[in-house]
Amino acid sequence: MTGTITSSADTVRSGYEAFARGDMAALAGLFAPEAVWTHRNGGRFAGPKGGFEAIAAFFGESVELSAGTLRVEPTAFLGEGEHVAVLVHMTGTRPDGRTLDDRQVHVFHLRDGKTVAVDQYVGDPAAVEAFWA
Repeated sequence: MTGTITSSADTVRSGYEAFARGDMAALAGLFAPEAVWTHRNGGRFAGPKGGFEAIAAFFGESVELSAGTLRVEPTAFLGEGEHVAVLVHMTGTRPDGRTLDDRQVHVFHLRDGKTVAVDQYVGDPAAVEAFWA
């Protein structure tokens, strides 16, 4: 995305673009210091990650476990203001041949132009847990 961020949806969209580029500095600038990302599923990544360092570690482990194949492709941004829901298609492959192909919803909560919380809901909990196990 080029130009000035003008809306909450644009802020969230720019985060997905930064993740796709591996630009953690740009991504960090979109999160409030106290931000919490909560993976609403069981397994390896279950529960909250508080602060951007913990969120970045979660992202990094996901990319590492998928040997760099993890793709997080937003397909729709819904909402504006303090809440933006994102429909996401997440794919990846593990070195042992396991594959991920999941539709998810990520709900962003924003304040003063920064993400303060994200709730991640997976489409197929059993398949997602098996992929990351």
